[in-house]
Amino acid sequence: MEKFSSKLIEFFVSNDLIKNEDKELYEYAVNIILSSLIHIATVMIIGLCFNLFIESLVFYFSFIAIRKFAGGYHAKTPVRCYAFSVISSIIMLCLIKYANSVGNIFTYLLIIFELLCVVLIILMSPLDTENNPLNSYEKKWYKTLAVLISVCIFIISLFCVLTELRNIGYSLICGVIMSTLVLLMRKVQITN
Repeated sequence: MEKFSSKLIEFFVSNDLIKNEDKELYEYAVNIILSSLIHIATVMIIGLCFNLFIESLVFYFSFIAIRKFAGGYHAKTPVRCYAFSVISSIIMLCLIKYANSVGNIFTYLLIIFELLCVVLIILMSPLDTENNPLNSYEKKWYKTLAVLISVCIFIISLFCVLTELRNIGYSLICGVIMSTLVLLMRKVQITN
């Protein structure tokens, strides 16, 4: 992917569409965009395989919405990141399928667990990385957004689970759970 990004930007530089001094910035941007597109496409394919296409997208975007501001674990290589993303998507879609096939007690346990996850997000976020350290203003702003988004997703998921939109509610719950998991993994990473 990096080679493709580099060649694409080199084409633009050679045709004087991008300044040579901006080359690295554009390569990085193209690399991030391509990586995001591959992740989204993979989530969509996995969703189709599970016959949970909409649910896979709801899970992914609720997870990304919280993660963007709460932070969390970052894999050391793009391949590890991709593998972690695929495995976590499969596990969460299995959880959605399972939740849909069992009784209400499991649903109530999931809601309680999601509430616990929201509390953990409130307490731990944001967790920055060495590559993207946050200043004090950004930390306050990111925390506010992480809390607001996770609380809103909790309320929406509660509404969905208690109505006819159960799978959407389960998908939102899984997004909150996954966001909390990567936050906890980052917390462990920082302390070690």
